[in-house]
Amino acid sequence: MTSNDDSSLAAVADYASQQNTDPDAALTALLDTVQRVIGYQTVLISEINTSSVQLRVHAVKNTDDALSVPQGLQIPLTASPCQHVADSASPFTSSDMHADPGLAGLPAAKDMGATAYVGVPVILGDGSFFGTLVGLDLASKETTDEHVQWLKVLAQLAALQIQRQDARQLA
Repeated sequence: MTSNDDSSLAAVADYASQQNTDPDAALTALLDTVQRVIGYQTVLISEINTSSVQLRVHAVKNTDDALSVPQGLQIPLTASPCQHVADSASPFTSSDMHADPGLAGLPAAKDMGATAYVGVPVILGDGSFFGTLVGLDLASKETTDEHVQWLKVLAQLAALQIQRQDARQLA
């Protein structure tokens, strides 16, 4: 195991050991953990409505004003690289969206300046597709298989917190 693997494991273990009774605080802590694991400037959870083909930013952590995604932002799914995750329900990465004509014209790359993208599906306990767990960065970044594996684990933890949010809203 490399030191990067060790630091990722430590970050996830720290998150798992927290006693967040509030699901909103737990999602914030989860995004902090995602940022520690992958090192991307912006990390977020999107909610994707596949019937209306819309994406809404459910939770976000921005660490650099140069790349800032607003909480609650709603856009057509076709305007986001998350469409690739939604279409396949599997991870999608791009180390340089500007080098891919299909991605370069999307607002994340064209308007916000994002270069690197990594996204994995967030699947709820009943098997339904909720959205994506995403990293965006201004710099080109190669996403390792280990990062994708950690993001899959963290996406499952995100799904649990989202279900806790929904349960709290129904109570």
